[in-house]
Amino acid sequence: MGEFSKLLNTKIGALLSFAIAFGLIYNPFTKFPSTFCVIILFVFLISFLQDGSLRNLNFKKIGLKQIGIILASYIILEVIMDFVFQPLATKIFNEPADYSSFEFIKGDTKAYFKWLAFMWISAAFGEELLFRAFAFSQLKKIIGGQKILIVFISAVLFSLPHLYQGNSGLLMTFLFGLAFGFIYYKFKNIWINIIVHGLIDTIFLTLSYYGMLDFYQ
Repeated sequence: MGEFSKLLNTKIGALLSFAIAFGLIYNPFTKFPSTFCVIILFVFLISFLQDGSLRNLNFKKIGLKQIGIILASYIILEVIMDFVFQPLATKIFNEPADYSSFEFIKGDTKAYFKWLAFMWISAAFGEELLFRAFAFSQLKKIIGGQKILIVFISAVLFSLPHLYQGNSGLLMTFLFGLAFGFIYYKFKNIWINIIVHGLIDTIFLTLSYYGMLDFYQ
């Protein structure tokens, strides 16, 4: 186990670990949200094998200070993204982000709560664990302490699975990836990222439920 742990902590080991974790998104054997459950387990396993604990994933305590950070980050992101960057992205590409795949939730209470649970598991917890906590720890082993570059790479990779949302949606996901990356870089507490991400997606699904997705247009 000692030699295997050393191997996983090399540049090649970290690169392969992250490549496998990212590749699991596209594996043909599981579907949403099971796919991210597999990814979560893989990330926990590799992190434990590398370090003997999960400390590098930065699951830290949440207190009043962190709650304030979460609320401030959420409000700032929601306002800037919805009222500045979303209209700008729509204007640049002359088309709004394509969120039509979520229209089936409209008026369906059962589907709404089902996908809300799926979203918190996969998008909020799973994506932040993969694209922030795990990506940062592995990329640090690969390219060192180039934190701005790590934020950028993680944002690019975060945006790729969202190609179905069109150019505008892809750009917005990239910008969210940058924002989430800087939040994680600044506070180094993955719970902050998970909750902020979850709140943003909760609003999105709620608007989907009420048939108000044109808000983003």
